Amino acid sequence: MAFILIAYNNDTSAELHEFMESCGDNVMQYCYDKQIEYTQLTPPYLTEHEMMSQIKEHHICFIAGHGDDDGIYNETDEDVISTRTTNYNFQGKALYCVSCCSAVNLCPSLMQIGLKLYVGYNDTFEVRGDYSPFLQSALSGLKCLLDGDDAKTAKEKMNQIYDEQIDILNQENPWAAVCLLHNKESLVFQGDENYSI
Repeated sequence: MAFILIAYNNDTSAELHEFMESCGDNVMQYCYDKQIEYTQLTPPYLTEHEMMSQIKEHHICFIAGHGDDDGIYNETDEDVISTRTTNYNFQGKALYCVSCCSAVNLCPSLMQIGLKLYVGYNDTFEVRGDYSPFLQSALSGLKCLLDGDDAKTAKEKMNQIYDEQIDILNQENPWAAVCLLHNKESLVFQGDENYSI
């Protein structure tokens, strides 16, 4: 069984596709360096059908894509995972999202069917200027989980990385620091605190 499903919308028509591709590339490189098995899922295969069939063979799904309160969508605005998709294959799994707002309704919907851990945002996910501090902050919790940390430790370390990056940006680009602080304040890290993957 492969360890992590890495899904992201890098379709050139998608706003911020370069950032989402950078997220996917960054996670894949981390997995490669750590010899962690992964499967990549990108357009035109970033669909509900592919997501639900692939997640059966993985422990955790990472996804970077556009979202709203109810879910995350592909390059043609079709549901990839949402409150309207059949999500039972996520039972016992973890979902780690870099997307706007999906913690609002998608997170509780998945928790009801037995998702073990959800990481994502309950408001817009902001990116301004240099991608690096946004990537480092948004992906830090996932890297902790991949390193074997439990959810509680990963959340603490992720908040620390956010604080460090915000402090750096306050000196270099205060507007970007405000956006990064917004992301930190919108972060949802929900599930069993002792859960590890």
